[in-house]
Amino acid sequence: MIRLGVNIDHVATLRNARGETHPDPFHAAKFVKKAGADSITIHLREDRRHINDLDAKKICSIKNLFVNLEISINSKIVKNALIIKPSFVCIVPENRNEVTTEGGLDLKKNKSKIKKII
Repeated sequence: MIRLGVNIDHVATLRNARGETHPDPFHAAKFVKKAGADSITIHLREDRRHINDLDAKKICSIKNLFVNLEISINSKIVKNALIIKPSFVCIVPENRNEVTTEGGLDLKKNKSKIKKII
């Protein structure tokens, strides 16, 4: 069986760039679920340029929807993820100068931090 997951980060990016309350990532997540997606991916970045904490909490509250929350190894972000309680967590690298995640996480360099998070 093939499952469909949809990343809706840039719905929030557009909202944030406009300085508006729309488009709303929560409504986008509900729409994507209704359209048949099995999961949603969101990235709670340290600078909150995409999804913010309230978005993540609301999206994770949608019944019968798996949420994959991408996070960095920053301890504050990890603590937020434990409060938000997504279905899945994916640890990703973060670089303030990138528009979106561009590379992999250095496992050797971050071994002890990753081990502690897991």
